[in-house]
Amino acid sequence: MSSNSKKLPFFLLIITIVLFVILFLHIAYMVITNIKIVKYDDPVVSSNVVRGEITDRNGKLLAIQTSKYNLYFRLTEISDLNSAALFISPYLNMSQNDILKRAALYNRIALIKRGLSLSEAQEIEEVLKQSEYKNSIYLERYDGRTYPSTFHACQTIGFVNSSNVGLEGIELSCDDILLPYPKLGSDTTYGNDISLTLDLDMQYLLDVQVQEISETHKPDYIMAMIMGAKDGEIYAASSYPWYDLAYASASSDSERMNRNVSYTYEPGSVFKIFTLAWCIEQGVDIDTPFFCDGEETFTVNNKSFTISCHEAHGEVDGKAMISKSCNGAIAYWVMQTDPEAFREYLTKLGFSKKIDIEIPGVTSGYLSPVSAWSNRTQATIAFGQEISVNALQIARAATALTNDGKLIAPSIIKRIKEHDGTVISTNSFTEERVLQSATCEKILSYMEEAVKSGTAQKAGVEGVRVAAKTGTAEIINEVTKSYEDGSSLASTIAFVPADAPKYIIYFAVSAPKGDSIWGANVAAPSISAIIQGLVNQGKVRSSSQELVQLSN
Repeated sequence: MSSNSKKLPFFLLIITIVLFVILFLHIAYMVITNIKIVKYDDPVVSSNVVRGEITDRNGKLLAIQTSKYNLYFRLTEISDLNSAALFISPYLNMSQNDILKRAALYNRIALIKRGLSLSEAQEIEEVLKQSEYKNSIYLERYDGRTYPSTFHACQTIGFVNSSNVGLEGIELSCDDILLPYPKLGSDTTYGNDISLTLDLDMQYLLDVQVQEISETHKPDYIMAMIMGAKDGEIYAASSYPWYDLAYASASSDSERMNRNVSYTYEPGSVFKIFTLAWCIEQGVDIDTPFFCDGEETFTVNNKSFTISCHEAHGEVDGKAMISKSCNGAIAYWVMQTDPEAFREYLTKLGFSKKIDIEIPGVTSGYLSPVSAWSNRTQATIAFGQEISVNALQIARAATALTNDGKLIAPSIIKRIKEHDGTVISTNSFTEERVLQSATCEKILSYMEEAVKSGTAQKAGVEGVRVAAKTGTAEIINEVTKSYEDGSSLASTIAFVPADAPKYIIYFAVSAPKGDSIWGANVAAPSISAIIQGLVNQGKVRSSSQELVQLSN
């Protein structure tokens, strides 16, 4: 075979490989040029999240995010720990010994004091610059929470933890509103601001009287509230004992408990206003006087029981029952009504039901089914025993009497706004008719008479029409399950002005000590003082006020 014939297959192989490479490169080029390259940038996520403010209804600050500072020791750089502790002690309001105890908990970096304010931190920074500890003692900033209202409405407002997350009160229940997730495309994300229905000026009035009662009567607990009579808004709420929100970490479980919604008790004689309204609605004759000799015996299912009053009241009609607080009369009237219907009425008023409100820890109270009632249960519920309630339920039920028979759902949030002031939502209340208007007018007139000449005289204020009902209930001893060796609960509820109620004021004082345990002496005087304060603030008019004409 010639040499030319041997070269031909090799040549063809080379040509084939070249064509294949060209084809491959052409296909690759077509693929590459048709791919659209998309460049992805990491999104900007807010590095700073600012928790929203909490204010009262008038814009007064209750909670705001501020800079806080922690102070640390670099233990490995401090040669004389005793001297360092002595040096920094005056600026931390801590003893030298307390500082040394804190330092002993750590090996390298010791957290000595948490939550220093900006002014405190600035002062410390200045003294550190001129000292030998400028590198071994240092401050670290973080976002904290400041509560200008201190102990006022502390259980309602609540507080946050060191990570700015709500732990109690509104701070907890509205945490997702106040502290949002970081937004994309923004350096800072702002939480929404919440305005509560509270009026800080009215809160001060309430708290002064709570403090007065605590010092004079040494009770175990105090529940107190001012609620709007026509809208159910909570203007002020106090639960004693209380604590300073600035030192929440040092508070006890008892101090943090919001007893206005969490503590349940038998309400006593203030409950008679609700029972009497029921009897009127059922057509019971309360105008023909009932004769009270101090004890009244009833027979049900061939079994007898006795209802006692603290004294003989003589002839008692509906008005006198409120003024004298007669157990026998209200028991006699309610026993003429159907037990099942009576219980249904009480549940319509909200008793034994958990109130839907943005306050954590709300209890439902307890009202047993009629099937579990004894022969005397209906009679004793009539004057506030054998039923368990909380203070918010009492105030809420009272709105039916002050709002022409229409029950109002209570509220604590007035409005929610974005950081720029845009209003997101505002409070609106719901009503449900449970009583006739004429019934309510009667009850208010009877309560006003109690202030003029009955047990509630100490709740009165000159020039102001006040309607009030006092109460003193026995508190059962949980150990012995007996009332005889238990304590008492002194209370008073008032509506002001009586002719056109604007406010409901309620006090319940658990286990008062001293010369008097009666609601008329323990709670009623504080209500009088609050009403006078409302007059001074211009929130209630008094006919004894002088009107001064200002010249132009």
